[in-house]
Amino acid sequence: MNKKAFLLLILLSLLMACSPKIRTHLTNTSFAPIASKEDIILLDEKDKVPENSVLIGDLKIGDSGFSTDCSYQTVIENAINTAKNSGANIIQLIEIKEPNFASTCYRIKTKLYRNNSQSMAALLEKRKLQNKSRLSKDADYAVVYFYRPKIYTGSLIGYKIRLDDDTEIGRVRNGEKFKYKIKDFGKHKFWGKTESQDSVVINIEKGQEYFVRCGIKMGVAVGKPEMHLMENQIGIKEYEQME
Repeated sequence: MNKKAFLLLILLSLLMACSPKIRTHLTNTSFAPIASKEDIILLDEKDKVPENSVLIGDLKIGDSGFSTDCSYQTVIENAINTAKNSGANIIQLIEIKEPNFASTCYRIKTKLYRNNSQSMAALLEKRKLQNKSRLSKDADYAVVYFYRPKIYTGSLIGYKIRLDDDTEIGRVRNGEKFKYKIKDFGKHKFWGKTESQDSVVINIEKGQEYFVRCGIKMGVAVGKPEMHLMENQIGIKEYEQME
């Protein structure tokens, strides 16, 4: 093995070690993979699985023992990609474990389903309504909600949220939230910085609501900020659950 191939193997090993551990138990492999642009429905444990749904199997995503890139958003994205590759278009979350003293990772258990009936169309329409802005039709502003669920990882680290060039609009510490009313419509960059920077770019429209989930992931010295634009139906629920 030459030096270049050896270094590539080491790099791939490090990347795999940093990633969450994904385990699937598929009981039905008759469906072709889902197209990358097709919608995937994410259900909570209490949500009812639509009629005529076919169980594809179980999916668990957890800590490999060396995982560092295992934030909430990363774990959900891995679940969505695994579901698509398995031919499933519905993910039902059975269990979510937040980071704690035993693990710095989010860990989830899910069931995967495939549904090609009208029930799926109805579920997509329901999600569309859940994502609808709650602001009045004549509102001449938009609202961006920032929230940071309270977890063990990076609990002592807070960071400022800035708009575009360097305008400070708020701060997120562990378990904190705030909302920002804006009348300057169009694309804006919202960002935070510790030892590195993370950001979301939002095309602000009048009368709309936007939810940004914030967090901290492991870094070299201090910890790195995380910011993710969430679907309204998820953001509303998580934001309002926080005191």
